[in-house]
Amino acid sequence: MAKNSIDAYAASGKTNLLFFDPDTLVLVTDKASPLYDERVHLPVDENLARNIDYQGVLQPIAVSKNPETGDVEVAIGRQRTKAARLANEWRRARGVEPILIPGFVHRGDRRNALDVIIGENELRQADTPIGRAGKMRDAMALGRSEEQLAMLFGCTPQTVKATLALLECCSAVQQAVEREQISVTHARQLVKLTPAEQREKVRDLVAAGSDKPAHAKAKAQRAVMGDAAPRMKTRKQILAELESASGAKADALRWVLGMEAAGTLPGLTAAVSAFRDLDATTAKAA
Repeated sequence: MAKNSIDAYAASGKTNLLFFDPDTLVLVTDKASPLYDERVHLPVDENLARNIDYQGVLQPIAVSKNPETGDVEVAIGRQRTKAARLANEWRRARGVEPILIPGFVHRGDRRNALDVIIGENELRQADTPIGRAGKMRDAMALGRSEEQLAMLFGCTPQTVKATLALLECCSAVQQAVEREQISVTHARQLVKLTPAEQREKVRDLVAAGSDKPAHAKAKAQRAVMGDAAPRMKTRKQILAELESASGAKADALRWVLGMEAAGTLPGLTAAVSAFRDLDATTAKAA
């Protein structure tokens, strides 16, 4: 005789899991509600939607019934609900069965729901970049494609390639990434170097960023990598330069400031050409 699930898995108990059509669930936008969370207004995460379209909603949400309206409101899982709605739009367009969201009833006091929301979202620990890359590598070894990994990890195939590249760095670079001494972007650039060059460059990067606040650290490390961005001129500086400028250069400066647009293609070409010659001016002034 088959065992029940409690005996089969040596569990201490079980509960009933419900399944919901995401379109029937209510996302609370009333700030006076104890279930309100301002992140309900965040745009839908399309990467999460692609993941859900691929494998469904794996982590159950929590719901609570509003005693005044009878609405079934989402207590935990707003982003999953929004992404599932988008995934179902895609699935209906393909003629595929829509996805249902697993969920359980929040049994606590609605007035204390904020405690649950905070605990659910603030006490998570994300994978380190190297840990994430390792999981991608293991999944590829099982036959997953880069496109499948992109859906699983909620990113693009290009990000998958860039993340996997971290595993090609020497251990000194990987350790610097794990300790947040250098950025993932720097590590991806270093992978193009030989191991000896990587070790030398990472020492310079760590030293350049040591004991500096975030902005100063980023600037110093960009200089080490040789990709320091030119400083953008202020509107005041461009106006001062405009006073003595003439011809195409003046046209370019006016275009940068938004004073006027070049009316003809030749005029625009000349303005853009002059604009490119302006030292350290890389975008329109604010």
